Amino acid sequence: MKNECKWCLEKFDLYDKPRGWMANHSRWCIKNPNRKKYISALKLRDNINIMNETRISSGRLNQYVVAKLDGTEMPVSPIKGKESPFKNKRHSEKTKSIIKEKALKSNHRRLRRKMIKYNGIMLDSTWELELAKRLDELQIKWIRPLPLKWKDTSGIEHNYFPDFYLSDFDIYLDPKNPAAYNVQKDKIKILKKTYDNIKFICTLKECKEFNINASVM
Repeated sequence: MKNECKWCLEKFDLYDKPRGWMANHSRWCIKNPNRKKYISALKLRDNINIMNETRISSGRLNQYVVAKLDGTEMPVSPIKGKESPFKNKRHSEKTKSIIKEKALKSNHRRLRRKMIKYNGIMLDSTWELELAKRLDELQIKWIRPLPLKWKDTSGIEHNYFPDFYLSDFDIYLDPKNPAAYNVQKDKIKILKKTYDNIKFICTLKECKEFNINASVM
Protein backbone atom coordinates (compact mmCIF):
# COMPACT_ATOMS: atom_id res chain seq x y z
CA MET A 1 0.00 0.00 0.00
CA LYS A 2 1.37 3.40 -1.00
CA ASN A 3 0.58 6.77 0.56
CA GLU A 4 0.35 9.90 -1.56
CA CYS A 5 1.66 13.32 -0.50
CA LYS A 6 -1.14 15.85 -0.74
CA TRP A 7 1.29 18.51 -1.98
CA CYS A 8 3.62 16.89 -4.53
CA LEU A 9 1.30 13.91 -5.21
CA GLU A 10 4.30 11.55 -5.06
CA LYS A 11 3.47 8.09 -3.75
CA PHE A 12 5.62 6.41 -1.10
CA ASP A 13 5.80 2.83 0.12
CA LEU A 14 5.89 3.14 3.92
CA TYR A 15 6.68 -0.48 4.82
CA ASP A 16 10.28 0.40 5.79
CA LYS A 17 9.58 3.91 7.08
CA PRO A 18 9.29 4.91 10.76
CA ARG A 19 5.99 6.03 12.22
CA GLY A 20 5.16 9.63 11.28
CA TRP A 21 7.44 9.63 8.22
CA MET A 22 4.63 10.56 5.82
CA ALA A 23 3.43 13.45 7.97
CA ASN A 24 6.97 14.76 8.24
CA HIS A 25 7.44 14.56 4.46
CA SER A 26 4.19 16.46 3.85
CA ARG A 27 5.19 19.14 6.34
CA TRP A 28 8.54 19.77 4.64
CA CYS A 29 7.44 18.97 1.08
CA ILE A 30 8.95 21.41 -1.40
CA LYS A 31 5.44 22.14 -2.72
CA ASN A 32 3.88 22.76 0.69
CA PRO A 33 2.82 26.46 0.69
CA ASN A 34 3.61 26.69 4.42
CA ARG A 35 7.15 25.35 4.06
CA LYS A 36 8.80 28.80 4.04
CA LYS A 37 6.94 29.67 7.22
CA TYR A 38 8.24 26.56 8.94
CA ILE A 39 11.81 27.21 7.81
CA SER A 40 11.70 30.84 8.96
CA ALA A 41 10.28 29.76 12.30
CA LEU A 42 13.05 27.23 12.77
CA LYS A 43 15.66 29.86 12.05
CA LEU A 44 14.07 31.98 14.77
CA ARG A 45 13.97 28.92 17.05
CA ASP A 46 10.19 29.30 17.11
CA ASN A 47 9.35 25.70 16.27
CA ILE A 48 7.78 25.10 19.71
CA ASN A 49 5.27 27.90 19.10
CA ILE A 50 4.38 26.43 15.72
CA MET A 51 3.81 23.05 17.32
CA ASN A 52 1.59 24.65 19.94
CA GLU A 53 -0.35 26.61 17.29
CA THR A 54 -0.98 23.36 15.46
CA ARG A 55 -2.20 21.73 18.64
CA ILE A 56 -4.49 24.67 19.39
CA SER A 57 -6.00 24.64 15.90
CA SER A 58 -6.55 20.88 16.10
CA GLY A 59 -7.90 21.05 19.65
CA ARG A 60 -5.35 18.49 20.83
CA LEU A 61 -4.07 20.19 23.97
CA ASN A 62 -2.86 18.47 27.10
CA GLN A 63 -2.47 19.92 30.59
CA TYR A 64 1.25 20.58 30.14
CA VAL A 65 0.79 22.58 26.91
CA VAL A 66 -2.07 24.60 28.46
CA ALA A 67 0.07 25.47 31.50
CA LYS A 68 2.97 26.49 29.26
CA LEU A 69 0.78 28.75 27.10
CA ASP A 70 -0.99 30.31 30.09
CA GLY A 71 2.26 30.84 32.00
CA THR A 72 0.92 28.91 34.97
CA GLU A 73 2.68 26.33 37.11
CA MET A 74 3.33 23.07 35.32
CA PRO A 75 1.36 20.12 36.75
CA VAL A 76 3.38 17.41 38.43
CA SER A 77 3.40 14.09 36.65
CA PRO A 78 1.84 11.33 38.79
CA ILE A 79 4.76 9.02 37.93
CA LYS A 80 7.56 11.56 38.38
CA GLY A 81 10.06 10.42 40.97
CA LYS A 82 8.67 6.90 41.08
CA GLU A 83 10.91 3.98 40.29
CA SER A 84 10.09 2.18 37.07
CA PRO A 85 8.46 -1.22 37.68
CA PHE A 86 10.69 -2.60 34.91
CA LYS A 87 13.98 -1.50 36.48
CA ASN A 88 16.56 -4.30 36.71
CA LYS A 89 14.14 -6.72 35.04
CA ARG A 90 15.32 -8.91 32.19
CA HIS A 91 13.54 -10.84 29.47
CA SER A 92 12.89 -14.46 30.30
CA GLU A 93 14.59 -17.13 28.18
CA LYS A 94 11.21 -17.87 26.60
CA THR A 95 10.71 -14.20 25.66
CA LYS A 96 14.26 -14.00 24.28
CA SER A 97 13.57 -17.07 22.17
CA ILE A 98 10.37 -15.52 20.77
CA ILE A 99 12.13 -12.22 19.97
CA LYS A 100 14.99 -14.06 18.29
CA GLU A 101 12.64 -16.23 16.25
CA LYS A 102 10.74 -13.19 15.00
CA ALA A 103 13.98 -11.38 14.16
CA LEU A 104 15.26 -14.33 12.12
CA LYS A 105 11.98 -14.52 10.20
CA SER A 106 12.05 -10.81 9.41
CA ASN A 107 13.52 -9.69 6.09
CA HIS A 108 13.49 -6.00 7.05
CA ARG A 109 16.70 -4.09 7.49
CA ARG A 110 17.21 -2.03 10.61
CA LEU A 111 16.42 1.65 10.05
CA ARG A 112 19.20 4.05 10.95
CA ARG A 113 19.46 7.78 11.37
CA LYS A 114 20.72 9.83 8.44
CA MET A 115 19.72 7.28 5.83
CA ILE A 116 20.16 8.41 2.22
CA LYS A 117 17.44 8.05 -0.40
CA TYR A 118 18.74 7.16 -3.86
CA ASN A 119 16.33 6.44 -6.72
CA GLY A 120 13.66 5.45 -4.20
CA ILE A 121 16.00 3.11 -2.27
CA MET A 122 17.19 3.82 1.28
CA LEU A 123 20.96 3.51 1.74
CA ASP A 124 22.87 3.58 5.02
CA SER A 125 25.96 5.63 4.14
CA THR A 126 27.76 7.83 1.63
CA TRP A 127 29.95 4.81 0.81
CA GLU A 128 26.89 2.85 -0.26
CA LEU A 129 25.67 5.86 -2.24
CA GLU A 130 28.95 6.12 -4.16
CA LEU A 131 28.96 2.40 -4.90
CA ALA A 132 25.33 2.52 -6.07
CA LYS A 133 26.17 5.40 -8.42
CA ARG A 134 29.20 3.49 -9.74
CA LEU A 135 27.15 0.34 -10.39
CA ASP A 136 24.55 2.38 -12.25
CA GLU A 137 27.30 4.08 -14.22
CA LEU A 138 28.57 0.63 -15.26
CA GLN A 139 24.96 -0.45 -15.99
CA ILE A 140 25.28 -3.33 -13.53
CA LYS A 141 21.96 -4.51 -12.07
CA TRP A 142 21.82 -4.51 -8.27
CA ILE A 143 19.29 -4.92 -5.47
CA ARG A 144 19.15 -4.68 -1.69
CA PRO A 145 19.17 -8.44 -0.95
CA LEU A 146 17.32 -10.53 1.58
CA PRO A 147 19.31 -11.52 4.68
CA LEU A 148 21.79 -14.38 4.70
CA LYS A 149 21.84 -16.83 7.61
CA TRP A 150 25.06 -17.41 9.52
CA LYS A 151 26.06 -19.02 12.82
CA ASP A 152 28.51 -17.65 15.34
CA THR A 153 31.10 -19.73 17.21
CA SER A 154 28.43 -20.69 19.77
CA GLY A 155 26.19 -22.08 17.06
CA ILE A 156 23.66 -19.27 17.39
CA GLU A 157 22.01 -18.30 14.10
CA HIS A 158 21.84 -14.67 12.96
CA ASN A 159 20.69 -12.62 9.97
CA TYR A 160 23.27 -10.80 7.90
CA PHE A 161 22.25 -8.09 5.44
CA PRO A 162 24.75 -7.50 2.62
CA ASP A 163 24.34 -4.06 1.08
CA PHE A 164 24.20 -5.06 -2.59
CA TYR A 165 23.53 -8.16 -4.66
CA LEU A 166 24.61 -8.27 -8.31
CA SER A 167 22.24 -10.86 -9.78
CA ASP A 168 24.06 -11.15 -13.11
CA PHE A 169 27.28 -12.09 -11.32
CA ASP A 170 25.92 -13.78 -8.17
CA ILE A 171 28.05 -11.48 -6.00
CA TYR A 172 27.24 -9.73 -2.73
CA LEU A 173 29.00 -6.41 -2.10
CA ASP A 174 29.40 -4.84 1.32
CA PRO A 175 31.16 -1.46 1.73
CA LYS A 176 32.63 -1.32 5.23
CA ASN A 177 35.06 1.26 6.59
CA PRO A 178 38.22 -0.09 8.29
CA ALA A 179 36.97 0.68 11.80
CA ALA A 180 33.70 -1.20 11.27
CA TYR A 181 35.55 -4.03 9.53
CA ASN A 182 37.92 -4.42 12.49
CA VAL A 183 35.06 -4.45 15.01
CA GLN A 184 33.23 -7.14 13.02
CA LYS A 185 36.29 -9.12 11.90
CA ASP A 186 35.25 -12.32 13.70
CA LYS A 187 31.80 -12.25 12.09
CA ILE A 188 33.31 -11.39 8.70
CA LYS A 189 35.73 -14.31 8.96
CA ILE A 190 32.80 -16.70 9.44
CA LEU A 191 30.82 -15.07 6.64
CA LYS A 192 33.71 -15.45 4.21
CA LYS A 193 33.94 -19.15 5.02
CA THR A 194 30.17 -19.61 4.73
CA TYR A 195 29.66 -17.58 1.55
CA ASP A 196 32.49 -17.35 -0.97
CA ASN A 197 30.63 -14.77 -3.09
CA ILE A 198 30.68 -11.93 -0.53
CA LYS A 199 33.12 -9.13 -1.36
CA PHE A 200 33.95 -6.50 1.27
CA ILE A 201 34.98 -3.05 0.06
CA CYS A 202 37.10 -1.20 2.61
CA THR A 203 37.88 2.17 1.01
CA LEU A 204 35.75 4.95 -0.42
CA LYS A 205 38.01 5.00 -3.48
CA GLU A 206 37.12 1.37 -4.23
CA CYS A 207 33.43 2.30 -4.07
CA LYS A 208 33.89 5.14 -6.53
CA GLU A 209 36.15 3.14 -8.87
CA PHE A 210 34.54 -0.31 -8.49
CA ASN A 211 35.67 -2.79 -11.16
CA ILE A 212 33.54 -5.90 -11.66
CA ASN A 213 36.37 -7.74 -13.41
CA ALA A 214 38.57 -7.43 -10.32
CA SER A 215 35.74 -8.76 -8.13
CA VAL A 216 34.95 -11.89 -10.13
CA MET A 217 38.60 -12.96 -10.47
